[in-house]
Amino acid sequence: MAEMPVLQGKGISMKFGEALVLDSVDVEFYLGKVYGVVGENGAGKSTLMRILSGFLQPISGEIYVDGKQTVLNPYKAKELGIVLVPQELNLVEPLRVYENIFLGDEPTGRFLIDKKKMIQDASEIIKNLDVDIDPMELVERLSTGKKQMVEIMKALSRSVKILIMDEPTASLSEDETQKLFETVKKLKTSGITVIFVSHRLKEIVQIADELVVLRDGKKVYQGALSDFSETQIAEMMVGRKMDEIYPEKVGWEEKNVLEVRNLNSADGKIRDVSFTLKNGEILGFYGLVGAGRTELMQTIIGVRKLSSGEIFVDGKQTIIRSVKEAMKNGIVYLPEERKLAGLILNFEVFKNTTLMTLDKISKVFTKPKVEVERFDAYRKSFDIRVRGPYQITRTLSGGNQQKLVLSKLVETGAKIFIMDEPTRGVDINSRYQIYKIISELASKKMASFIVVSSDLPEIIGLCNRVIVMRNGTIVGEAVGEEIEETNLIYMALGVSEPQEKVKE
Repeated sequence: MAEMPVLQGKGISMKFGEALVLDSVDVEFYLGKVYGVVGENGAGKSTLMRILSGFLQPISGEIYVDGKQTVLNPYKAKELGIVLVPQELNLVEPLRVYENIFLGDEPTGRFLIDKKKMIQDASEIIKNLDVDIDPMELVERLSTGKKQMVEIMKALSRSVKILIMDEPTASLSEDETQKLFETVKKLKTSGITVIFVSHRLKEIVQIADELVVLRDGKKVYQGALSDFSETQIAEMMVGRKMDEIYPEKVGWEEKNVLEVRNLNSADGKIRDVSFTLKNGEILGFYGLVGAGRTELMQTIIGVRKLSSGEIFVDGKQTIIRSVKEAMKNGIVYLPEERKLAGLILNFEVFKNTTLMTLDKISKVFTKPKVEVERFDAYRKSFDIRVRGPYQITRTLSGGNQQKLVLSKLVETGAKIFIMDEPTRGVDINSRYQIYKIISELASKKMASFIVVSSDLPEIIGLCNRVIVMRNGTIVGEAVGEEIEETNLIYMALGVSEPQEKVKE
């Protein structure tokens, strides 16, 4: 007799307003397996997970648990052993760990809550997971990774059979992510089914047994993960070949818009760096962790002090001691961490676009109307996917937040964009849109770009020229056919002589 799915959805469809977000989706999950669910933003991943855990009711379709058709709500789902750990954790931070684990399901004695049993049971769950968490600790004092573990412990306290995790690593460090994976493997060994939603394909390949791919609200694949490479999975997600994701490279003008001569930082992290950026060029900076790329960019924009060296903008020597002075010279910086990029997450999206240019439009009587009009222009040209200009910024996906940051920087009228890991944590379709924006601005000679990236395909596919750094200094440069993986890695490692030294 064939094995029966522990959870199955047949013909699941869902609408929000007139938008069809799930279209006749069939999925099935078996005990003791880890399923990776992937798809670009808007593919319907989170909506499907909320339906399978009872938080949303589909407009059509059927759900089966252990072969029996059922109508789910959150309480019924938990009763059947289905628990969703959402991306936004649902913990009461002023309470202790053990209190959060059993919140709403506290064991009782004859008359009162049995606190001693709660602490004992919480300690047993922690021991079984082999994690370093004190059940008496206040949740507000825990790291994000440990808070994630508390959410998992809540699920385990309720005899979970199917654990659904929506983007669980979005806010975790690499170490915390690996600890989470160890926990997932233990859950699998104990017979629990884990449904792991993520847009990080490297993580899916590392942790999952089977793959579910959604695109535009439809399931395009469910089956073995081992049959596909990361590139092939990405192509299924977006419906196009990955070599189509990068725009055609366009040449630049020989005019220098930025020249750095013999730059040294006061903290010794940057040593004798010289390079030029041409008008309309997309210049890549590649290197291993600790090579000094971010430190160099921070020195150029005045975040780090320089001890010696010269910076020329459009041929004129300039002194830059702050981000504000950099901006006055037409240089804007997109840091690696979006939260440091100046987005005010509680603001409406339109306000973030005009945040750095309010002084230019404050004289206009209908300022809010002008702000909305400015945002709307970027929304269309940058494909920023929002419900409207008054949507709160924190509700946007990572990719749309990044495009919003770009709109804010372009609105300043800057001519030089320094972008540090511009697509880290961004879904594939948003990457495509960001590359398109960069390429169009550069090809029209409206801006020049420095792209710092650890993503080799991104560096190779996007950049006209690539500078390689090691130990705080430039060790090589690649142009044209020299921009290929082996050459760049060898220069970054110092394994062999780079093919070409940087041209002064």
